[in-house]
Amino acid sequence: MPQIVTKHRVLVTTSVLLISLAAFSVHGQEAKQLYEQTCATCHGTHGKGDGPTGQMLQPKPADFTTALRGKDVAYLTKVIREGGPSVGKSPLMPTFQGVLSDKQIQDLIQYVKGFVSP
Repeated sequence: MPQIVTKHRVLVTTSVLLISLAAFSVHGQEAKQLYEQTCATCHGTHGKGDGPTGQMLQPKPADFTTALRGKDVAYLTKVIREGGPSVGKSPLMPTFQGVLSDKQIQDLIQYVKGFVSP
């Protein structure tokens, strides 16, 4: 009987893990699409500030692989919601308040944090 209970626990734990990973994958895919639609033209596909529009801008868009080090969620939320000038950055970084929901902003933050170089 103890073996059956243990096997059941393993099965349940594995199932929960797989469901969580599937949800994260869908969530991550949505964040990636949102990034590609709203950010990549300036910040580039890999967040290096080298998007097609970004190459023509002065100052250049932030390279997320280095610029996000040490930045907390509050800072990133503010810059996305209120634009570059709200944190002393470029006025070319637009505001997304009223364009993106709070959830979309948080999803983007989690996505762009993945660009930071170790």
